[in-house]
Amino acid sequence: MELFDKSKIEKEIEELPSGILTILLEAALSTNINSISIVGGVVRDLIAKSKNQDYDIIFNDLDLIIEGEPSKFIEELQNIIGPERVKVTRNNSNYKTSEIMINGIRIDIATARKETYPIPGENPIVESSTIKNDLIRRDFNINAMAIDLKDNRLIDLFSGLDAIENMKIDFLHESSVLDDPTRIIRASRYSAKLDFNLSIQAIRQIEDTINAWPWKWHIGDNTDLAPSALSIRLRMELELLFKGKYWKNALKNLQNWGGLKIVDSQLQNDQKLIEKILIAKKSKIEPLTALVYESKNPIYLAKRLHLSKQQIEIIEGAYRLKIYLEDVIANHIYKNWPPSKWTIFLEKINANESSFILEICKESPLKEYLKSWLYKWKYIESPIKGEDLIAKGWKPGPEIGIEIKRLRMKLIDEEIIL
Repeated sequence: MELFDKSKIEKEIEELPSGILTILLEAALSTNINSISIVGGVVRDLIAKSKNQDYDIIFNDLDLIIEGEPSKFIEELQNIIGPERVKVTRNNSNYKTSEIMINGIRIDIATARKETYPIPGENPIVESSTIKNDLIRRDFNINAMAIDLKDNRLIDLFSGLDAIENMKIDFLHESSVLDDPTRIIRASRYSAKLDFNLSIQAIRQIEDTINAWPWKWHIGDNTDLAPSALSIRLRMELELLFKGKYWKNALKNLQNWGGLKIVDSQLQNDQKLIEKILIAKKSKIEPLTALVYESKNPIYLAKRLHLSKQQIEIIEGAYRLKIYLEDVIANHIYKNWPPSKWTIFLEKINANESSFILEICKESPLKEYLKSWLYKWKYIESPIKGEDLIAKGWKPGPEIGIEIKRLRMKLIDEEIIL
């Protein structure tokens, strides 16, 4: 296999201090860890760089796989370069993973493992294994490669090298989507970011798996029973998708592949979806919140994906607004309403600004009224305050509030005339 000398890697990735990879290898060998490899996007980028020197490597962290215990490995690193330079920032004993910082460089360390999926879509059963088995459990050919730091060689079990050369992404197994449908979201993200195409076989696997819907849980069932890959992990993957600057292309990929069906059929068929999310994003609304609100049953989907309390409140407020507006439209009672009447009506709904923006993005037929209230009428105040009325001889009481409201509404109606 192709050789990747440690010093050459450090030269290509400017963020890596000179000699750090040799230190990592020494710490592994000192603790009887015979296999330690670099995995992840760095490997893919180094290969791309070897083919095209103009390729820019964007370094975020260094992912390591070891055949051994991360805790012992980290202790040895601290012995070699000092505990003050090796800070443990995260540790997960269940999955035997740790995150450390060395001189500001984030390094993720994981014990090599293999996974089995007893139930499609659920979290896998994990057990320690070899680096080769760890690569076998991964999602795509371009991500199933490792650079062995001991032998300076590339481990490529699924022709990832050729895949990068041909700019083609493929799943590793025929049951990849069955085991973990969130891989569809990841595929769209990588395809958009790298400008790679998904193979015909991979697209067919997505289509066939979703059309068969092999998971025991179906959309519409109790949200609490949804498997992780169709609920919590799905939300996490969607959040990652929207964090990238290529999210619009990623969403287009999902719609082209039929992949949004695992989220919601209405989202899959919405040709203005990206446009609506862009409007919401410009108004400081999280794209995922906007995406969920465009679904067939947004409150249900929000709970299924375990969105935050704040996100759910925004969606519930927007949905409440939608129901009120539908009633207004059905009864044709709004056509002669002055701005004051709209103001009274909309302020009774008790929804926040983000809820109004979501309904505006949804192309409500009454959106011009919503926009007028949101950006103008709601900010108009009574020209006279309570203390002014008291100074004129009014007695404290509810009448003052009624008068202030009357004066405010009068001014709102006058504004439209002016």
